[in-house]
Order: sequence, then structure tokens, then C-alpha cells
Amino acid sequence: MNKIVVITEIHDIEEGTVRSEYPGVLVDARHAFYIDTEYKTVILERIDRVNGEYRTTGGPGSVGFDLVVDDVAFFDRITEMSAVELLAALVRRNVSA
Repeated sequence: MNKIVVITEIHDIEEGTVRSEYPGVLVDARHAFYIDTEYKTVILERIDRVNGEYRTTGGPGSVGFDLVVDDVAFFDRITEMSAVELLAALVRRNVSA
């Protein structure tokens, strides 16, 4: 998996276009994992490459899943993780709360 930046753009009537950039990894030519560190959420979403940027496509069915995770630090080493390590990071939840 190659590290990329995933871009989302939302068109707001009052604010105009709101652009957000997230660290991500390319899963295949049309999908990427990216992480929203503010909400501790990992998202698998359909993307398009537009003018050299990886942009979310939006629309029905574009999000494969979004998962809240305990710790976003694993994303820094996502390209070095085995499939089992990645799955463990995605499903591990803090049960002491």
C-alpha cells in the first residue's frame, strides 16, 4: 500500500467549498483507507484521481466502512503492518471505560 493524501470537498451554501486533507493509503486504483484523527475514525472509501490528487467520490455506496478506533497512532505504520495486525488495530476497542 502506498501512502497518499485523501481529499474531501464539501460544498456549503454559507462557507463555499470546504476542503479537508487526510493521511491515507491506496488500497487499489479506486479505494483508499484514510484516517480522521479528530474523530478517531478510519474510513475505506472509493476515490478518483483528479489532477494528481486522490479525491473521495461521494454519493451512495462510496463508503465501504468507517470504524472508530482507540488509537490512531497505528496509521503511521500501516504500510508495514501484516493483515492480522491491521485487523486487530481496526477492531480493538477500549473496554475499560
